[in-house]
Amino acid sequence: MRVSAVSDAGRMGEPAPARTSLLSVDPSNFADNFDQRPFYIEHHLKGHPLLELPAIAALSERLPKNLVEWNSGHAGAYGKPDQIKPPLLPCRETILSVGENPAWVLLLQIEHDPLYKRLLDEVLDEIKPLSEPLNPGMCQREGFLFISSREAVTPYHFDPEYNFLLQVRGHKTVHMWDAGNRFVLPAAAIDHYYAGARGNRDQPYRDDFLASAWNLPLKAGQGVHFPLHSPHWVKTESEVSISLSVTFRTRRSQFREMVHGANGYVRRLGITPPMPGSSLLWDVAANYGYRGVRKTGRLAKRVLEALKGS
Repeated sequence: MRVSAVSDAGRMGEPAPARTSLLSVDPSNFADNFDQRPFYIEHHLKGHPLLELPAIAALSERLPKNLVEWNSGHAGAYGKPDQIKPPLLPCRETILSVGENPAWVLLLQIEHDPLYKRLLDEVLDEIKPLSEPLNPGMCQREGFLFISSREAVTPYHFDPEYNFLLQVRGHKTVHMWDAGNRFVLPAAAIDHYYAGARGNRDQPYRDDFLASAWNLPLKAGQGVHFPLHSPHWVKTESEVSISLSVTFRTRRSQFREMVHGANGYVRRLGITPPMPGSSLLWDVAANYGYRGVRKTGRLAKRVLEALKGS
């Protein structure tokens, strides 16, 4: 689908020029596959001024420091700490020299910058009319930029959002698995993440997982959809790669977050809970119960902070 948006008419009543669509998506393909399996889309972001290396390097200096990660590349999909090489240059120089020096850079939550928030909203505003009939309540829009050199690897992990990875420059290969494949992603891993281990989305990886993977080559001008919680790892195949990841959550994903969080706490008691979706009664009770636990925890934290300040 190609969508054209028209802004308000000018002061003299003349129609404003139509804004060029950023995405090309087949509505039938989207409806059949969204949040079920990966599928390709096309985009028109190649050469966008905000997605060139100098602009991205400048962005890395404007973002809060905790939203900027970079290193000298990973040795493989396993993501072991001893395989991560420390950066040799500051982030700005790392980005500008990524074609000459092996590196992997991640800029998180780029919507903190007004220019990139506008770009993120333009992209997701084209996805929303397709996702809302299937999974309403788009919220928590976030964007991420990946800049990497040849053979740089994003280790094996899963994401807590619906994701469209848009390849802007170069090419890479995505290895992705069905989120329901318990051989490669145990249910407990998702539960524990939502129950407090949020800093650890990286998962143990074995080479025999590849037999059940979707192998998805991605070139500039293409994008691919990641269903919620689908585990994956990614390897850059070109000298320079720039990828924009646009993500969001919905009322359904927020509901599932609460259920997984409750299940994680139940597992700590040595009890194996029902799988989300297998018992509506459990899911509703877990959702409300975990929301209450989180609300109580936030209240207790505020009380302790007030007591410390008094």
